[in-house]
Amino acid sequence: MYNKLKEKVINFCRWVWSECKDVKTFLLLLAVIAAVYSPVWVGYLLSAIFGWTWASVMASTCLVFWAGPFTPFFPLCIAITLSIKRWSERRKNK
Repeated sequence: MYNKLKEKVINFCRWVWSECKDVKTFLLLLAVIAAVYSPVWVGYLLSAIFGWTWASVMASTCLVFWAGPFTPFFPLCIAITLSIKRWSERRKNK
């Protein structure tokens, strides 16, 4: 059972790697990561520019949430990236 589960995880990781090898997909992944993580960097930027303490509190709260041990940040970003890629491929084929 362990070997079967291990093989499925390895196959899934290989599939994700093969999907993200394309430069456009990699850039899309970086854009999705920046968009999902934007409350953090925008909050710290607003705090640095205007001195608003609430912005740094909001950014720190988002950072703690996304850095949490059970928050699937990268799987979520990969899923969003691959769904956008599939959507654009389907739209392009029509």
